Amino acid sequence: MAKYNVENENVEIEIERLFKVDPELAYQAWVDKDFLIHWFMTTERTNQTLTVNAEPEGRYEIIDERKGKRNYVKGSYIALEPNGWIEMTVGMPELSDSEDHITVEFLEREPGKTHMIFTYTAYVPKERRLTTLEYKQLKKEYHDSTAHGFELMFDRLHELLADYESND
Repeated sequence: MAKYNVENENVEIEIERLFKVDPELAYQAWVDKDFLIHWFMTTERTNQTLTVNAEPEGRYEIIDERKGKRNYVKGSYIALEPNGWIEMTVGMPELSDSEDHITVEFLEREPGKTHMIFTYTAYVPKERRLTTLEYKQLKKEYHDSTAHGFELMFDRLHELLADYESND
């Protein structure tokens, strides 16, 4: 079925972080259940379920509960280059049928330091009732709140990696 008078666009977020760990450990934090449970869309305290199959076409699922509300997060790993990069999807089925796209690149800047480049792309449909200005405002609000959420997750990831390194 064709849709008329609908202008759809993507929102893209790019975040860069420097971690004082080798790329192998930064990569592991994205594919290992023992790391993910502490920072990726959940916490050890609020996590109900976390399953991970970190291989091309492998899937992951997270069920997180906060203040009596269950949040479902599902996605798949599209492609992985160990210690180099990850391409994956992320979706919240109760909010949308679509999945967003994530790429993460791990670059060793010097021994023991990893530059992580995170790119998130989300499809934001334009409802017919919205003016162009309202749609731009909606996309900006989505961008800002989503970027803030990822920044908080990466703060936790930074703490987790620092703790892991200091305990080694």
